[in-house]
Amino acid sequence: MSDAASKGSTFETVRPVVVLVSICVVASVLLGVAHELTDPIAQANAEAKAMAVYAELVPEAEDFEPLDCEVEGCTAALRAVDSSGNVVAHVIVAQSKGYGGQVPIAVAFGPDATVLSITAMPNDETPGLGTKIANESYIGQYVGKPAQTLTAGDVDLISGATISSKAALSAFDIAVEAYEEVR
Repeated sequence: MSDAASKGSTFETVRPVVVLVSICVVASVLLGVAHELTDPIAQANAEAKAMAVYAELVPEAEDFEPLDCEVEGCTAALRAVDSSGNVVAHVIVAQSKGYGGQVPIAVAFGPDATVLSITAMPNDETPGLGTKIANESYIGQYVGKPAQTLTAGDVDLISGATISSKAALSAFDIAVEAYEEVR
């Protein structure tokens, strides 16, 4: 084989690799730029959704002040204050492992250390079964309960969605622990 044929054969082998690597580099740079441009918007939207959940839990609150919380499973702890700066509630967002992933809930504890309101947040539990934890018939059981850990005997679990409802119960217990730390 001549040197010219050998060089031509090497070029034909290397050329597709160089083209593919170049395409990957350009695509990666473009994805990085798109992420940098859209990330602040996505974060602002997530924060707005979270604030809407907090406002739904404690409608009389004028502001929500973030609090430091070291309890594992607690993703947010806030003090809800009225227009005079008086504490009207504490809002805790906690999560626990369910069947399809994390099961997050948000709980508002009143000044008397009882549950004012609670909501199940979006999750990846089985549609039609595990997602039933968001139904008022399940999640509503917690309203009015004292801020103390509960067992499966304290609430009615959902038949067919025991893992999901136990995860919500566990998330509630984490919220209670976090509330005790921050109040």
